[in-house]
Amino acid sequence: MTALSKSSILEKLAERKLVVSPILSADQIGASSVDLRMGTVVLVARAGAQSHVDPSAYRQVIRKPGDHDSIRAKQQKHERFDIPFGQSFLLHPGSLALVPTLEWIYLPYDLQGVVTARSSWAREGLNIATATIVNPGYRGIVTLELANFGDIPIMLYPGLRLAQIAFYDLRFANEELDKQPSESQFNMSFEPSAGNIAKGDSAFVPDTTRRH
Repeated sequence: MTALSKSSILEKLAERKLVVSPILSADQIGASSVDLRMGTVVLVARAGAQSHVDPSAYRQVIRKPGDHDSIRAKQQKHERFDIPFGQSFLLHPGSLALVPTLEWIYLPYDLQGVVTARSSWAREGLNIATATIVNPGYRGIVTLELANFGDIPIMLYPGLRLAQIAFYDLRFANEELDKQPSESQFNMSFEPSAGNIAKGDSAFVPDTTRRH
């Protein structure tokens, strides 16, 4: 895979072959990446909501959009905060928060995105915990899984550039590009949400809803 340079990123943005919107300042586009800003929603796991995370509890949820059991399960696990511009959110040490990017992303089928924390924030203890890959064909916001690995709380404000996304050209890969719509459970997301950790692994997770 080949990483796109600044000129290639600008060319694809101008031709609408790649979408990152809104881009609020020219310096948001670096030598080989685009900075991503914090959105206005924060989801934080509630310590007293459940005793542990069990994949079997996810087998029957998130079957269809708007399902009340799915929504209720998400509400019990996470507490949502809507943070207006100009106000702040305090991320405590050892805490994990799901935060949407301000930007909406569209990737064509020949590009893959890789999201990382900006180094200036990483040196303060702020890290993007896991999900760094954005699949070809993805459309939606990017959910940043922010973790505070430092020893002191970090004050975060909507609009801050917390992360960066680099783009990799897949056209020279040996296998033919898959041009089917992305099957990610997060495709077309407009705000962060809890994922279904049992998706695709039902053969290995017991169905606790069945009566013996």
